[in-house]
Amino acid sequence: MSNLFSKLKEAISYHCLPDQEAYLNQAAEALRKDWSYLEPCSVPFEKVKVRSEVFIRKITDSGRSVDAYVKIYAYRKHPFQRYLRKGRAITEARNLLFFDSIDIQAPRVLAWGERRNRIGRIIQEFIITEAVPGAVQLIPFVKEHCPEPGRPVRRKIAEQLGRWTRVMHDHGFVHEDLKWRNVLVRAKKDEPELFWIDCPIGGFLKPGLKLERKKLKDCATLDKLARIECSKEEREAFVKAYLGTDAAGDSIRHLCRRIEKYRSARFDAKDDRQRADAEKEKRSGKRAGRKSLWPQ
Repeated sequence: MSNLFSKLKEAISYHCLPDQEAYLNQAAEALRKDWSYLEPCSVPFEKVKVRSEVFIRKITDSGRSVDAYVKIYAYRKHPFQRYLRKGRAITEARNLLFFDSIDIQAPRVLAWGERRNRIGRIIQEFIITEAVPGAVQLIPFVKEHCPEPGRPVRRKIAEQLGRWTRVMHDHGFVHEDLKWRNVLVRAKKDEPELFWIDCPIGGFLKPGLKLERKKLKDCATLDKLARIECSKEEREAFVKAYLGTDAAGDSIRHLCRRIEKYRSARFDAKDDRQRADAEKEKRSGKRAGRKSLWPQ
């Protein structure tokens, strides 16, 4: 497995792998485990009623005990959900391997598996990834470590996200769910260390208009919270890093406008409505004397 993955990483890094998706699928397939692999984890998978649920468990891997996240997918919406389709678990395993192969840090995949019924429909599946010690989601990291705009660490995060997003897109890959909650950060001396997680729907696209639209969507998805939490200069730092250090001012402004237009048309109204509903629920919870569901 390690020899296969090292060859994969070298090939992708030098853009000499015409069928890189097939190699990634092969590397992910090597991590497939039987459903009995979950038994020592004591995961109540039969009680998972929503689409996915995550459990934190101790896993023995190569003779050492590690903290791991066990994500269970369950499909109960209708009889033909995930019928004869590739599962989210193998897709996520493949995508995390891909990120690592192009030097985008991601949690190490320990195993994945799935259960299908007699007609080929996925009933449940799982993926297990090693926990990243000391890492938290981007949102709480910013609020705790650098809440004020203008802090150098905020600009470093924006620039790192811009570079990684461009590297990913240069390989013809789109994330499809590049939200702040899917970015982990941990403090490493004076430098923020980033990791990308949760990518079960991303994939490769052929060059063309669809790929260009999806690239813009990835950038606009990151901007959903950036428009609220970040300064204009920090958002421009992301765009400049995405385009490259030699990007002209006109190019930066043009992409900023395109991201703004896409985001405002596709996301803003829905996001603002959800925030208003959450705030209303928070206030009503306090008035009723109940514990608020809103994170404190």
